Amino acid sequence: VKKDGEWKVLIVDHMSMRILSSCCKMSDILAEGVTIVEDINKRREPISSLEAIYLISPVEKSVHALINDFKYGAFAYKAAHIFFTDNCPDSLFTAIGRSRVAKVAKTLKEINVAFLPYESQVFSLDDPTSLYSFYSSKPNEKKDQMMETIAEQIATLCDTLKEYPAIRYRKGPEENARLAEEVYQRLNAHKADNPSMGERKERKESTYQLSRWTPIIKDIMENAIEDKLDKKQWPFISDPAPINTSQTTVSARFGQWHKNKTTEYHTGPRLIVFVIGGVSHSEMRSAYEVTKATQGKWEVVIGSSHILTPTSFLNDLKSLDQVPNPDC
Repeated sequence: VKKDGEWKVLIVDHMSMRILSSCCKMSDILAEGVTIVEDINKRREPISSLEAIYLISPVEKSVHALINDFKYGAFAYKAAHIFFTDNCPDSLFTAIGRSRVAKVAKTLKEINVAFLPYESQVFSLDDPTSLYSFYSSKPNEKKDQMMETIAEQIATLCDTLKEYPAIRYRKGPEENARLAEEVYQRLNAHKADNPSMGERKERKESTYQLSRWTPIIKDIMENAIEDKLDKKQWPFISDPAPINTSQTTVSARFGQWHKNKTTEYHTGPRLIVFVIGGVSHSEMRSAYEVTKATQGKWEVVIGSSHILTPTSFLNDLKSLDQVPNPDC
């Protein structure tokens, strides 16, 4: 939508602003011909001489705010370029089609980036309330909706990485299996739209000398790569794709943070780990250490609903049966 000499307004909501902030600076946005960035849920002055780029989540609040920009009297903007962070429900698409937005929309796309790229091998879904939703002893009527949202966000991550992974989960709580199944269904939907998703020319695996005195998640990563996880405790939702084996014994005992910041297309296999209820910095570091131990043959990507600190985790546990305030 960028044209030389043309300035546009960028309209965002909370989630999309968080995504932008995690991967670019305001100067990068201005360099793309954006003259002002505004929050879709706050009062804004109409600028009818400029076109607007809407980068928003496909949720009722944001979509209704979009519709209201072109509902009464004069339009707030000259035209609309609409980009959803992930799949837009049919009901909201229908609402847009029946509104006056349909007359001014020049672009309407789903770009599938409903996650925060926290680091090169770490992602967050920016939802600290999930710990309460999954683990509180109190009933939560929004749990199903939250699980569907998380599954779609994980699917957009896989789509962005061009991965169509086999899915396995830790047997135990019923929610683990349900979330794994939700992710599987959404991955299939993305695969139907993008048949090349998950195709890779080269896939090799490595073996390990296991470390001691490390986070449990690190042992899980190493065992997953070696295919040593107990299939009864870690069942598959679908059969894994075959992997060509070229074994190299390495040690993951000592590792450092990933330092290579150049953009490279990864051709080997990936292990994507999602932790329900938050991930700690030591667990994040394990992803880099295990990747380094394979000499780059594997890449481990770890993510969660949010990033934990010791203090925040203890506070969350202390108030586990109290309904969280998402704005805090």
